[in-house]
Amino acid sequence: MNNKEFRFQGLDAKTELKLALMLIFPSLMIMLGILYGSHLLFPKISFLLPLLFGVTTVVGISIIILKQLTNLVREKEWIINIDDNFLNLKFRGINHHIQLSDIKIIKNLGNIGLRYLTIKTKSNVIKIRVGNTGLAPFSKQKDIDELDAFVQYLKPYIDKHFNEKVLKNIVQPNIIPNFGVYVAKGEKVKYSIINRMKPWQVVVFILGILVLIMIIFVNIMEYIFFK
Repeated sequence: MNNKEFRFQGLDAKTELKLALMLIFPSLMIMLGILYGSHLLFPKISFLLPLLFGVTTVVGISIIILKQLTNLVREKEWIINIDDNFLNLKFRGINHHIQLSDIKIIKNLGNIGLRYLTIKTKSNVIKIRVGNTGLAPFSKQKDIDELDAFVQYLKPYIDKHFNEKVLKNIVQPNIIPNFGVYVAKGEKVKYSIINRMKPWQVVVFILGILVLIMIIFVNIMEYIFFK
């Protein structure tokens, strides 16, 4: 492949996780504060109303805090160089020098305004996060376009040396340019239970988990505030 360089703003999975963990404590304090305050001021009010208000408030404040935390992150630039049959990735002073033939899996997931690109070899996993949504304020649209351009540049190599993994649980895979999960030829394509599910089954599964978590949370809060 001809030499080519791509530059865009984003994060890696480890930094993204750190930012998410930093939101847990303030979010929990805000939620408990709203529930406790509503119990003191309006003791006869339905527990569901302050709960819904608390969730909405926490999401809104979390978006604001996450934006500020992201602005504090230095060196958010990914630099990717394709040099003949090698891929060179640099992020925050860490360099990954990968031979294209060593890549086993390439995942390009996400939705409008968000890209989760994973490049996996036998010894390393590189996770690139690019997004311009409220809960992923890492980049701008031009950065997403640049990442898509990188995947598009690799597409001829991917089509020749990889098999595409068919995900039945994706509602509309064509909504993202170059969306796909690709497994190197010769490697076994494995499907998890979620991968085998149809979109409506995934929705029911996720809603079921959310309802279960909500029921447990409501019971705990009612026990604390209304026992």
